[in-house]
Amino acid sequence: MNKHCKTLAATAVAFAALHAAGVAAAANFPVGTHLVKGTLKDWRNKVLTSSAAVTIQAVNTNGSVIASTTVADPTADGYNFLLQIPLSSTATDSTAAVDDTLNCVLVQDSGLSLAVDPIRVGHADTVSTVSLTFVNMKSYTSTDDKGNETTVYVPAEYVDTIAAWMEAEEIEGDYDPFADYDHDGASNYAEYRAGTNPFFEFDKLAISAYDAPQSAPHALSFEYVGGHVYGVATTFSLVNPEWATQPVMKSETDSEHEQVMPSADEEDVGMATIYVVPAEGAESQFFRVEAK
Repeated sequence: MNKHCKTLAATAVAFAALHAAGVAAAANFPVGTHLVKGTLKDWRNKVLTSSAAVTIQAVNTNGSVIASTTVADPTADGYNFLLQIPLSSTATDSTAAVDDTLNCVLVQDSGLSLAVDPIRVGHADTVSTVSLTFVNMKSYTSTDDKGNETTVYVPAEYVDTIAAWMEAEEIEGDYDPFADYDHDGASNYAEYRAGTNPFFEFDKLAISAYDAPQSAPHALSFEYVGGHVYGVATTFSLVNPEWATQPVMKSETDSEHEQVMPSADEEDVGMATIYVVPAEGAESQFFRVEAK
């Protein structure tokens, strides 16, 4: 082959490579940014300022943060945050697609994290507006036999509701998130996180069916409450168990994720099935479903 032919061949190879790369890129490409302009208020309907030290996150159902911003001092029209959501033709762990629903999470410097109304993603170069409420929270601290402290946060409005139920159930004292009012093995705080009734022993987060085939992921079925995020923890022994987060899948062929949300609709309830891959070579392994 002469020099001219070699050059043409090399050019053809290069063109083919570029063409293949172009085809691959066309499958998913950036399409701009959607802006979410909003007002975050406290439980008294007061617009928060930057002193509240609240971060607002747009999170996809895989648990990846797509966009994040801090609350600023309100503008003249009352808006105090602006989320810039990057868009692509197909959603990824760092971008959203038009018409996606993202979970909206409020994070305070104290460590408090609260999920609020979900965000619907609009088209590029458009602006949508939302109004969110940062619920007033009460903190509770418990100390175990070894002196280790655990602090949890519960919405004040939820505590007020439980207090009324306690009176009806003739349970004395203040609300205790670490107690188990219905003696079903789940603490009051665990029931709050799962959206179940702390006064009804048959209403709790539990695995209702478990399928463990030899050559496929294990399937765990449970009843969920919309708006709550669920995951799985695992341990290799029930004697002094050490529970650790187990990556889960939403289908038998899905890639692994840290957590899943069966539904963003607060009114939605039903059965969900998530899948786990057991540890290879383990003599025994135990799983439990958790509300995140």
